[in-house]
Amino acid sequence: MSGTTTEDELFASWGSFARYPAMLAGTFFGQLAGIAIDAIVGSRSLWIPLVCSVFLEALVGARYGAARGAPLDARKCARVSWTYSLVLAGVSVPLLVWIAASHAAAITGGIGYSFVTPLRVLGAVVAFVASTAGRAGLMIFFVSRAGTRRR
Repeated sequence: MSGTTTEDELFASWGSFARYPAMLAGTFFGQLAGIAIDAIVGSRSLWIPLVCSVFLEALVGARYGAARGAPLDARKCARVSWTYSLVLAGVSVPLLVWIAASHAAAITGGIGYSFVTPLRVLGAVVAFVASTAGRAGLMIFFVSRAGTRRR
């Protein structure tokens, strides 16, 4: 390879590819932990499960490579976070369609997508960008911390 970070390098081996399903497990367990914390706190908001999810995704993503002998650098952390966010958003599209279809009758004359307002779209974009950047930052932190422990 040329020494640059490309998608081919990220998917070059089973170990590189397997990071993403492992991160999905981090998503799942992070959401469960966040839901439990949210139930205790009683806020009933999306943000606590989202933060817990991003935290565990980053931890799993960073540690997975280190455990397989291929720790990530900062650029690869950002690339893995971006790729993971895009894949996760892509597989979430059917959920959005289902939510829209289930709200069609709830809104008089609505076509089902009436719950999508500019403010909600802006909120989703901000959450997407913040979680991608936050995950990348946390991955860099975890990778650098693991590197200082090995010395």
